[in-house]
Amino acid sequence: MTNPNEGRLSDVPDPRDAVDAAAQDWFLRLEGDDGDAAAQAEFRAWLAADPRHKAAYDEVQAAWNAAGELASAFAIDDEVATVTPMRRRRLTRQTAVGGLLAACLALFVAGAALDLPTALRADHATAAGEQRRVALPDGSTALLNTDTAIAVDYSTTGRRISLLKGEALFLVAKDKSRPFDVLALGGRARALGTVYAVRDGGDTAEVTVAEGTVRVSAPLAVDGESAVTLRTGDRVSYRPGEAPGAVGHIDGEAPQLAWRRGMIVLDGMPFARAVAEIDRYRPGKVLLLADATKLEPVTARLSLKALDGGIRALAATHGLHVTQVTDYLLIMR
Repeated sequence: MTNPNEGRLSDVPDPRDAVDAAAQDWFLRLEGDDGDAAAQAEFRAWLAADPRHKAAYDEVQAAWNAAGELASAFAIDDEVATVTPMRRRRLTRQTAVGGLLAACLALFVAGAALDLPTALRADHATAAGEQRRVALPDGSTALLNTDTAIAVDYSTTGRRISLLKGEALFLVAKDKSRPFDVLALGGRARALGTVYAVRDGGDTAEVTVAEGTVRVSAPLAVDGESAVTLRTGDRVSYRPGEAPGAVGHIDGEAPQLAWRRGMIVLDGMPFARAVAEIDRYRPGKVLLLADATKLEPVTARLSLKALDGGIRALAATHGLHVTQVTDYLLIMR
């Protein structure tokens, strides 16, 4: 997606940034001395001066609530620089709230990444925003997308990959004596010499075939009518405990496979779903504080190498503004 105004918009100071900074400053001030009557009166006057003030302050509170109870696990030390994975920042009054939120969200992200049952089962995994190519024992290759984990179980009679979470593309080496199966959400996608992707969407699994033939059956306990055969360009989804749905077809620019080329392709996707899809590729959180039902669907192409710029361009084309509170938190409103 191109946006001719993106560079110009980013170069012009936005008065909302000053309001956002003031809201963060007030939040920090009231957290530190909520019994000061003079400060409370000054704060109420600031809120009443402009409707944007209350909206900005509500955003800071919403962001704090998003971090949940993790906030109490951290203490801010004025003599220690706040450290994020991307860069160092000196801790100041305006960045203290952001630093604390970054720490809270970092712990949340780390906790999700270190989900103990998944960690114990996984042989290979990626973090949010990471992609990794894995060479499998038989010469096959698995390309792991963002926030993905797989377990590998090979034997003399079969090759089985359990997709524990996320999404992966498989380039399967031919071996007629050992079927190649990918298990996800109780279903199985079996191939012989092919290229296909499997995604665990939480409540729905999706299989997309880039080349060759794949037989999808779900759930595993049921045979016959629960199985469908996919060929190049076909895709199908299924839910746990249900048979595969109707087979669809994709073209060469399929959104389902764009990530392997370093792209996110959004084709008429509802705005809230588009934000959630983008959020999969960023450590932390993109927080949408707008009525998504009033926003137009999204058709866009975003580069994974310049994702934050794409987010800002997407927001601008929908009349929204993005505030970067920390490296881990973007607020879109």
